Amino acid sequence: MRPIDSFLLAVVQGIAEWLPVSSSGHLVLLRHISGMESGISFDIFLHFSALFVILVFFRKDILLIFSGLRHPDRKAGEYKLVVCILAATAITGISGLLLRPFMESLATIDVLPFTFLITSALLFASKMAGGNREMTIGKACFIGLLQSLALLPGVSRSGATISAAKMAGIDNREAFRFSFLLAVPAIAGAIILERENLEMMPASVLITGFLTSFLLGLASLCLLKKLLIREKFYLFGFYTLLISILSFLL
Repeated sequence: MRPIDSFLLAVVQGIAEWLPVSSSGHLVLLRHISGMESGISFDIFLHFSALFVILVFFRKDILLIFSGLRHPDRKAGEYKLVVCILAATAITGISGLLLRPFMESLATIDVLPFTFLITSALLFASKMAGGNREMTIGKACFIGLLQSLALLPGVSRSGATISAAKMAGIDNREAFRFSFLLAVPAIAGAIILERENLEMMPASVLITGFLTSFLLGLASLCLLKKLLIREKFYLFGFYTLLISILSFLL
């Protein structure tokens, strides 16, 4: 792979990984249009970049969680948050193991019109939802179930989890925080499951991909938070609807 290819793929990954538009769907689309072949190793490597973005952006929340876990108190917010993340992750993990044998056949241009349409439906549904209810294990499991839809290219993970949280009555700030803290075990799990597919790549490709994806990822995460707080989250649904139509034409 050339450095320019890694740059283009990292740009798409860095922006679309966090905005509710599906990075996996865009990567399938980009490869179909350009004929570019990067291999799964590069995709796995970009997951490392995504993980670093969350660790940097949510460093205070993560440190708070670890601090609370050293002296566990079942009534503490950090303890409840960890339990909810574990519950949601378990649901997603079970779904992922069931879907894994079919993932290669599903990662094609043919499924994108339908999966992007699912993302649009979730985003539009989020506009009519919201509230100020407390996160519970039941709600976390519901969010984890919808997160498992993001195993399909074209279904946005952030779109599915934030929309699910809003449908469960969680306010925007908490929906945003829970969605991306939940991404830590999800991304780490994906890296572990695909680790045998890792291969050596040129340093120029790795450095270009990592830095591009990391910097754009931080910027897009900041943008998403602002748009979500301003109740503009659902507007991405019009974009994914357009991409769904484009994918159908292709």
